[in-house]
Amino acid sequence: MAGIAVAIAFGVTRAAGDAEITRGYLDLAFDVASTERETALAFSSMIEGIEDFNRAAMINLLEQLEEDTANLVDQLDDADPPEALIEGHLFLRIATTTWRSALSDARTGLIALTDKVLDEDGMAILTRGLVDLRVGDSAYAGFLSSLTDVDTELQGDPPVVAFVPSAQEGLFDATDLARRLFLTTELGPVQSIAVADVRLEPASVGRQGGLPVLAITPNQTAEVTISNRGNIPALDIGVQLSLVGNDGTLWEAVQEIAVLDGGELRTLVFSDLPVDPGSTYEIIATSLFDDDEDEDDSFSMLFLVNPEG
Repeated sequence: MAGIAVAIAFGVTRAAGDAEITRGYLDLAFDVASTERETALAFSSMIEGIEDFNRAAMINLLEQLEEDTANLVDQLDDADPPEALIEGHLFLRIATTTWRSALSDARTGLIALTDKVLDEDGMAILTRGLVDLRVGDSAYAGFLSSLTDVDTELQGDPPVVAFVPSAQEGLFDATDLARRLFLTTELGPVQSIAVADVRLEPASVGRQGGLPVLAITPNQTAEVTISNRGNIPALDIGVQLSLVGNDGTLWEAVQEIAVLDGGELRTLVFSDLPVDPGSTYEIIATSLFDDDEDEDDSFSMLFLVNPEG
């Protein structure tokens, strides 16, 4: 009898553990899907009203959407789904990775079409991106189907995600988009160099008081991504990185990009940042290039460094 009781207790404990793993995974999966839903809504809204976007604003939005989706892919790479949701997890990973590459192709294709009317390469890349958005939508439908026999009461209904909504299907056509871009004077050439992103490497190990926290490391680096959101090649782009400590210390370094073509991204690596344990810093990346847009010339963020011990 004692053996039976132990077996029953073990079974109950294991079932409770499995349920906790399932809840944890579903929380992550639904958070990812909710963010993708917002990304999809922003993208489809841009496609619907693309005549209202100037070139720089369009590129800025597409870069941000692509970056958001790339971050979600990273989150899913670290996930550990329960056995019952392995197939669903694969569908969700296929969806997010396909959407990420599709958004990259859509950005490249749309930029090419604002540079040259009916550019053949741009049309081909945009067409591929629009097809892959639909592939991602289909993969996400597979994820939803995998939840049929899974208890999602605590999470509620799964988010509905469609990068190509059926009601707007006709708008997601490369030829039609090329025509609309051609007729939109707001998408004419502009010279705009922007600081698109700043990433710390090694990345943060957590958050405290809303700020990312970095572990102590012998070589903290910052990766600064610069974007030419115009369609005119830019020469001799100076990029300054500043690091301001909470004790008032200031460290600065400057690097230069010789040539950056329209629509191109380039990432610069600033190594050996002088950060001390237990300190708070503001990191500021600034483009020193004189262009037509000032709002996106700088990017800043605060972070903490773990104390010693």
